[in-house]
Amino acid sequence: MLYVLTALKCEAAALEGLPGKHVVTGIGKNACKALEKIELGSADSIINIGVAAGASDGCYLASSVTDIETGRRFYPDLPSGISLPELPLMTSPEIVTHTEPGLLYDMEAALICGYAMKKISPSRIAIVKAVSDDGSRMPSANEVTALLRSYREDFASIFEKLARIPEKKDYMPLDPSVMDELRLTQYMRCEFEDLVHYCVVSNKTGKLEGILEEMRSSGILPVSDKRQGRRVLDEIFARLR
Repeated sequence: MLYVLTALKCEAAALEGLPGKHVVTGIGKNACKALEKIELGSADSIINIGVAAGASDGCYLASSVTDIETGRRFYPDLPSGISLPELPLMTSPEIVTHTEPGLLYDMEAALICGYAMKKISPSRIAIVKAVSDDGSRMPSANEVTALLRSYREDFASIFEKLARIPEKKDYMPLDPSVMDELRLTQYMRCEFEDLVHYCVVSNKTGKLEGILEEMRSSGILPVSDKRQGRRVLDEIFARLR
């Protein structure tokens, strides 16, 4: 099943007639209640379509999704062959009134990724946002509907590609013992899994393995406690940027 998630009814109105089960989640943390009612299976897919604040006009695939409140990052495995450009997306707990160039801002995508990636592969999740404003004003419902309708062909192409994605893909190619070497807390394990997902989808698994091996050779790994594990994980993040 393909689930098409929108935050607002005016967004959903632009997608009428397109395939999938359409769900209006509500904005911000209200989306959590709607997500809990969706019983995702491993062969299901999710596409979140909506408007976002940004400094540049256009419609974009989210190359990454960051929860501003928690700092957690997610990396959807974007379908190949899609003509839309990519930008990082920041999910804010509040309405954004100022935007930075090269970033998009919404209020739901990180919540959707956090829920969905516990149940389905990152290759089965796509986040698509059309820029409706720069944060200085709120677009009307009619403006939102009209904007998203102008990208219906792009949305239909993504739907088609999601339907052809294989059910299984290995997003943890590393030996699980690396978790013990880093002495990660459960939250840090989730962060590290997200990092490995990013390395797989961006072809940086070899670089990550090289960093880990270098740390073993220099005696950094295994770490002695969780505090040191936090520092080493932050260093790995920094070296992979």
